[in-house]
Formats: sequence, structure tokens, C-alpha cells
Amino acid sequence: MIWVKMHHVNKVRAKGRTYYYHRPTGTRLPDDPTSVEFAERLAELNTGLGKSDGPARGSLDALIAHYKASPDFLGCAPKTRKDYRRYLDFLGEKFGDISVANLDREFVIALRDELADKPRTANYVVSILRLLFSYAEDRPREFMLPRGWGNPARRPKRLKTGDGHRPWEEFEIEAFRSKWKEGTVERVAFELLLNGGQRGGDTAAMTRHQYRRGELSVAQEKTGARVSVPASADLRAVLDPWLEEHDHVVILATKSGGSFKIDHFRHTMRRAYREAGLPDDCTTHGLRYTAATVLKELGCDWETIGAITGHSTAEMVRKYTEKKRRARFAISRLDEARRERLRNESASVLQNSADESAKPGNGD
Repeated sequence: MIWVKMHHVNKVRAKGRTYYYHRPTGTRLPDDPTSVEFAERLAELNTGLGKSDGPARGSLDALIAHYKASPDFLGCAPKTRKDYRRYLDFLGEKFGDISVANLDREFVIALRDELADKPRTANYVVSILRLLFSYAEDRPREFMLPRGWGNPARRPKRLKTGDGHRPWEEFEIEAFRSKWKEGTVERVAFELLLNGGQRGGDTAAMTRHQYRRGELSVAQEKTGARVSVPASADLRAVLDPWLEEHDHVVILATKSGGSFKIDHFRHTMRRAYREAGLPDDCTTHGLRYTAATVLKELGCDWETIGAITGHSTAEMVRKYTEKKRRARFAISRLDEARRERLRNESASVLQNSADESAKPGNGD
């Protein structure tokens, strides 16, 4: 059956099942949109609906508008606001007329499952819903929430998205350096990411004024933290000649001399990784983990690493290195057990040989 979009009706698919909702009220409609019961119920719910100059009070549209105007939203970094706005607009377009009080856990799970072919998107949408509902939960009268209403997006299970980002291996670093030589913007960006340990957006926006006396000074956009990172010899060997070749304010200048926008920078680096023959799980964010791993191997404590790369990154790398340490320990135990078994077998063979030699007549 071909779905024909109907006014005030929203369709949600989840695991082969289809649900229909009346958007202004959030009421569940009969399962068959061609039935008489469906038409009658829709007509009943639409009766008395009038036009208004703004979103209906208590609706998801009203919640989204209220949140966008709040200090909670306006206090976020520009990149974060841009990301949030994309999904807020998506939710408003699809479900804006529905009353927040009628958006239950079943709705959240159904929406997550509808987006399951893109699990990262599905999880992000649920995270945005959780944020919105938490905002509404603190303002029950504003959004006409019944007594005892709880955030329906608080604890839905996240969809599996794979292993995510990881630190780069040494041979992968060498493969990139072999492909992209000194004097290319890709190489300079790579060394800044690897040796600076900062986010891609902060790295793309760096200016030559942030590099003085052998140190990088960074005001992290996401956290607002200001950190100073001494430039390693590997970074200076690439960065110093690069800055002598041009007089642009930004370090990573595009061909036109301007700064990279974050999406352009992301695509440029993704292409560079692929052209170096690297797997898809070699990522820009993974270079932050690599930087933290290198700092740990050089003897830095986790507090120091967190001050440079961010505490969440340091914690992730701590878990990653602990897993590798445990794996190495397990394999070393296996190897030791194998060596002990071989020693025992050799000793047994020698003992048997000695016993045979000691038998009467063997020496005559």
C-alpha cells in the first residue's frame, strides 16, 4: 500500500510495524489508515482545531522554541548549537504538533528503531530528546505536564555503533607520513593533530599568533579551557618551514588563503587518510587518542594528559591502554606456560634417554 500523507497524521515505522499518531494531540490512531475507524477517529480529533500564530502550549514545537531561546542552548559553543539545531528542526518538523505529555517511552523506542539503519544518528536523536525532556521536566507547568511525569528518553538502550574511534598504530602514522610529505597542508594538519592533541575544529582554526616560542596556545571551543602545549620536534620540523612559506594569519590556509570550515577540514583529512591507504577507523578524533597514548608512554600522569587533551579523552585512553596491558599480560602468561611445557617435555626426553642408557647390557 502506498502511503499518502495526511494532515495532522504522523507515521512511524519500527521493526516491521507501523504506528500512526495524531500530531496535535499525540493520540495513537487505528493501525489501518484506509479503515472507516481511522477516518472517523481522525475527523473527531481534528474537530475544533484552530489556527494559531505560534506553537500550541505544551507541544513539542513550543518546547523546542523555548529551549532555543534559553541560556542552556545559547551558552553552548557555536558548533554544538549548529549540531543541536539540525536535530531539533528534524524533530519539530516531524512531531512538533504533539503534546510533550503524550510522547511516551514507546514513542522514543519506535523513533530510535525507525532510524536504526543509521545507529549514530538514532542515538543522537534520542540524546536530543533526553535533553529536551529534561528541560521540560524542570518546567512542568510551562509544558502542561501531569504530576509524576518522567523523562521517557532517560534510559533507552543505545544502538550498537561499532568500536568507534581508537588510537593510531605506529605503522599507520608512518604510512600517512610516507604519503604526505612536508610542505603539504595535509601533513601540517596531521602533525598538529597528532602532537597537539586538540579537536579538529580547534586545530583548523589555529592562527600563527597561537604558536609562539615553541608552544601552541589553544582556547578550546567546546570547553572554554585554555591550554598551552609545547611543540614537539616532529611538529616544529614541519610547522616552522610551513609558516615561513606563507604569511596567512591562519596556520592551515586553504588554496584561496582562507581558513578551513569544519566540514571542509573533515572531508580534506578523510580523503588524505584514504589516499594513504589507511582503514576507515583511522580518524581525526583518533589522533587525539594517539596523542594521549604517546604522552602516557612518555611518563605523563593522567591529570596532565587530561589538561592537554580533555579529561574524557584521557579516560578513554586509560581504558584502552589498560586493555592492551591486560592482553599483553595474558599472552605473556600463555607464552611462559608454553615454554614451561617445552622444558618439561625436554627434561622428560632426557630422563628417558638416561634411564635407557642405565639398563644392564646397554653399556657393553
